[in-house]
Amino acid sequence: MITNSTKALCGLLALLALTACSSNQNEGTSDSHLWHVTLNASMGDATRALSEGTGNVLTASFEANDKVEVVDADGSTIVGTLTAKTAGTSTTLEGTLDATTLTVNEEVTLHYRSATANYDGQNGTLSGIAANQDYAVGTLTVKTTDPLTFESNSVTLAAQQSITKFSFKEGGSNDVYVKTFGIAATGLVQSMSKNGTETVGAVTGTLPDPLPSPSTEVYVALRNSSNVLQTYSFYIQDNSGNWYTGTKRANLANGSNYAATVALTKLNNLTADSEVGTIGVLDGRPAIVASINETKKAVALMNDGALCPEAYGEYYAFDNAPTGTTGWYVPTQGELDNLDDNKYKWTEQNGVNGCSFTLGSNKLFLPAAGFYDDEYNPGALDDVGTGGYYWSSTSDDKNFAIILHFNNGATTNYTTSDYKIDHLSVRRFHALP
Repeated sequence: MITNSTKALCGLLALLALTACSSNQNEGTSDSHLWHVTLNASMGDATRALSEGTGNVLTASFEANDKVEVVDADGSTIVGTLTAKTAGTSTTLEGTLDATTLTVNEEVTLHYRSATANYDGQNGTLSGIAANQDYAVGTLTVKTTDPLTFESNSVTLAAQQSITKFSFKEGGSNDVYVKTFGIAATGLVQSMSKNGTETVGAVTGTLPDPLPSPSTEVYVALRNSSNVLQTYSFYIQDNSGNWYTGTKRANLANGSNYAATVALTKLNNLTADSEVGTIGVLDGRPAIVASINETKKAVALMNDGALCPEAYGEYYAFDNAPTGTTGWYVPTQGELDNLDDNKYKWTEQNGVNGCSFTLGSNKLFLPAAGFYDDEYNPGALDDVGTGGYYWSSTSDDKNFAIILHFNNGATTNYTTSDYKIDHLSVRRFHALP
């Protein structure tokens, strides 16, 4: 289990006291519903960037021009943005709020630093978290709207995630120098919308190049909506291209910080002698051995552009899927049809919906990543969590190509066709050496 370090780590953010404006502090603009708001704010350090101090304590404070967005009660409208005027442990927040949609006794939410949060695409560093995942939320109750005042003189902005400093060890002893990471667990939040809606999914990241020192320590911001003990699954690639897997049990509390060591197992290379169901690495990708048309083939464990099996990865039009690494190819219709002959079921893996194929003693998971319907609704991502759409390399005619499709109809799993201009997932195959 991940535990607090022996010297307790403080919360990501110190309590933030904001003094609400009194009526004579609000100045109406030429539009009577707009109010210029000035708030006094304080936090406990002199630098915005998260930093590791004595006893692994993480501290934070404002930088000039930091943003706090104010959102109405149902999350449908950002009523204004307040800006930190100076850097330091205390500052002035100033900006214009629009009271048009606000009512007396309405509870507004203050978001530092944005009304949306994205925990995917991290870079494993504290500076990266400070710039992109350092989210905190507090509330104030509207007292009057003309002028705009609040019931309380202060608000506490609470961190919406935990931060864990991971150290990874092969076999529990040898340091692993991390280049990319993928983390999945039931309830793990990938993003949040401004109205509080959470999207669960894998959290992935790539460390900067050149790697920071020491590169064996990786900082990751994690939010879990389940608030119970969970098993976290890890896929780690080191700076030499080797792949590792491991798990860790944890119950992470938002606003708390942790230090944890994860024991990893290195994936071996696949060969022609590898049995069906064997998981290993081939030409740079984690893969599993499947029997395809009575011939053993390697099937990638991850979608193109993904860093763990539960991640959706990238979406491609039929003619624009990249060639990938040496030897990996988009399967034919016949190969997908034969994969479809293996035992499969609609399932959930680490909180992500998808289709699971039984291959020997192991399983191959394809997430229900949905697709971009560029034929009828350009730019719209449809069926996420309810359907999977995967290209074959087989063209049907000038407008259509064959795909593997599955959905939450439990027994629905088949090859069909789709418009070539739509953007779908890619799962590659490889001949065994």
